[in-house]
Amino acid sequence: MLVDTHVHVISPDEERFPLNPSGQPDAWFRTNPCAVEPLLDVIGAAGVDAAVLVQAFTAYLDDNRYCAESARRFPDRCTSVAVVDVTADDPITTARHAVRDEGMRGIRWVAFEKGSLSEPHSLWEEIAALGVPAVVCILENRLEELAAALPGIPPIPIALDHCGFAGFSQGVPDALAALAEFPNLWLKVTSNALDLMAQHGDAPEVVAELAARFDGRLMWGSDYSQTHDRPYAELVEWGRKGAAKLSDEHRVGYLGDNAVRMWPELGR
Repeated sequence: MLVDTHVHVISPDEERFPLNPSGQPDAWFRTNPCAVEPLLDVIGAAGVDAAVLVQAFTAYLDDNRYCAESARRFPDRCTSVAVVDVTADDPITTARHAVRDEGMRGIRWVAFEKGSLSEPHSLWEEIAALGVPAVVCILENRLEELAAALPGIPPIPIALDHCGFAGFSQGVPDALAALAEFPNLWLKVTSNALDLMAQHGDAPEVVAELAARFDGRLMWGSDYSQTHDRPYAELVEWGRKGAAKLSDEHRVGYLGDNAVRMWPELGR
């Protein structure tokens, strides 16, 4: 299978699903929105079998309704990951509602400038109890903090968005490499991560190094439609090129099998 583990959907019905643009009139979700129906047309034409719809927090914050509804409408081709505001008064109820009532299959823990990576610990325990993976979205400056937090977190499957936005200017950063010791942590190698690798060297070589360090725990993702500076088919081809120096086993995992391990519903 070929699985895109990182796509965003935006509804054309802003009355029903209002955007929360935070004063960003030219943001990607207004200039290049993509609803679920055209998304599935585009990924199908590019030979992608299934996709993980990741809640676009810059567009909707933690209003997960459209992302959830989209995956429910096309369960044979999609699953969905919810955003939960970890700084809210009751994030546990939000997580429980997203999984139990909305049918979402993951919780996105977003902590750029604010929000702890270990607290509330009760939320980590709830994610574990719900039986879904977590998707952590942080910047490179918090990678060491994540490494410090992981030993105290339930050993659930965790995907790190965009390789933690690591810069790769000096190869694989030590702070990213240090996360390889945690066997429950997987890296999403998205288009923007590949772009950053290519700015400083050979992207397939860096991907191969990451695969060696992380024992193959890599997953490809396009970041479409937030990344829209080239056609979707080119993002898919870029993802395939990133796998050029992987072993056959690691290539199959990176392009789809690892995603199905984390989201088994995609392989049904």
